[in-house]
Amino acid sequence: MTRLLSRYETHRDANGDLVVMMPWPGSSLLGCAAPAAVVAIGAALVARFAHADGMYGLSAMTLLFAVIVIPIVIYQSSHAWILSRGFIKPATTLARRHWPHSGWLGAGSVVLKRELWPGNGGSTDTVWVVTDGTPSPLKVASVYNWDGNESRLASGGMGSLARSGPRVPSAHAPLVVASDVSLKMSVSEAISEIADLVAQELGVPLGYAWGYTRQRPDDID
Repeated sequence: MTRLLSRYETHRDANGDLVVMMPWPGSSLLGCAAPAAVVAIGAALVARFAHADGMYGLSAMTLLFAVIVIPIVIYQSSHAWILSRGFIKPATTLARRHWPHSGWLGAGSVVLKRELWPGNGGSTDTVWVVTDGTPSPLKVASVYNWDGNESRLASGGMGSLARSGPRVPSAHAPLVVASDVSLKMSVSEAISEIADLVAQELGVPLGYAWGYTRQRPDDID
């Protein structure tokens, strides 16, 4: 098992193919479970000893919140990709086990794309794999850049809970745009590493693109 700068992990399966997995959302889970447990237990104790029966409702609602949110966080970080020469296969992962979603998809290229947020607030750098079997490219990883060159992995690459995601090496110039190899000089080392790894493993060209997003990501406000 090899951990990348972005905390994604890779290993070879029994067939020798490379499996790229999202990082386990430990900090996100702790951030959900710990406060929920404290509130639920505290509300139950108040209800029990202060005879405030209404606090049982708060305790129940807090537990319900945890039951709903924690599986969502785990699911968002359960995606993986199996890479072979010229082919990619999306999968679901748990620990080191993975279950493919479908058969192999032909990989045409890897694209490293930067999207600027409105008002020069920051940017999103994403690694996509263009395939001949899906109407849209497969998203492998995404990094947010904001607050003065700070760059963090969007948890699970899905664009949620970004603040609690792991920090990654900073993008040197988060507002610079380019459609050629010079873009690699502006993105974080973490996203550049994933782009190079996926392109090399698939044996396909690495392309570059940029554009604009209509709004700033909600989860970093």
